[in-house]
Amino acid sequence: MDTSFSGFEERYVRAGGFVTRYLEAGDRDAQPVLLLHDGAWGGCSSVSWGAMIQPLAENYRVLAPDMLGFGGTDKVVFLDRSTYQFRLVHLAEFLSTLNVTDSVRIIGSSYGGSTALRSLVQPSPLRVHCVVSISGTGGAWRTDLFRDQLGRWDGSEEDLMRVVNLLTDEFPGIDGHFQERLFWARKIGHYRAMKAPTAELPSELRPQIDDPWPTQLIGCKTPVMLVKGERDELLESDWADHIKGAIPHAQIVTLDCKHSPNLELPKTLLSLVEAFMKD
Repeated sequence: MDTSFSGFEERYVRAGGFVTRYLEAGDRDAQPVLLLHDGAWGGCSSVSWGAMIQPLAENYRVLAPDMLGFGGTDKVVFLDRSTYQFRLVHLAEFLSTLNVTDSVRIIGSSYGGSTALRSLVQPSPLRVHCVVSISGTGGAWRTDLFRDQLGRWDGSEEDLMRVVNLLTDEFPGIDGHFQERLFWARKIGHYRAMKAPTAELPSELRPQIDDPWPTQLIGCKTPVMLVKGERDELLESDWADHIKGAIPHAQIVTLDCKHSPNLELPKTLLSLVEAFMKD
């Protein structure tokens, strides 16, 4: 199914056995850019990247999939493995299905940024040219506000607006953004896909997870940019310094925004990202 948007196409493909919704724009012979959306309620490609796909497509082949459990992609989660690992495998299958053989430039927002950073841990199913992580820490250094507020939603429009207000200040188009996020948040299966991994377990059944993040990144040579919001209340202010401790060559950029500069400051972010990816 192809649906025309402003400057890009919505498509569906079966990747790794799962129906996968994605947005595409740009010359198919250009270098590929993979955009990974946030993991908040209703997160998906069009919610995170609607303002940036078309300008990025002037120089790149832009691919923005909905990850498993989100948007128009199958509402599948695996509860016996890392939340990042099974999605990275699916993303690799997605790229293979589209015959993308070049290494990819990955730009991720929030959970998508964390997934992008996790793609650098070897062995990885993805071939990565560079990574831009926007407010994505790899899973650590979340504030109490993040833990207490971002993971819950009562299904109402009012409560979803509370979530949006944690991510961003007012910006042109926020009403359309909210309606898009609400549409996908109410898709059958999304709520359960979001809640299942966080279900409370009896103490005897809680797994002992050995995840010495971010030491797994030590020795990584891939170019990395870390974008943080100066007014982001969801992450500890020094989260990017922890990543840079493992990857000394990582660039840190601070913008005057909350958690999601891809929503608030897309033009500013675009200029920074394009300059970084050309290096």
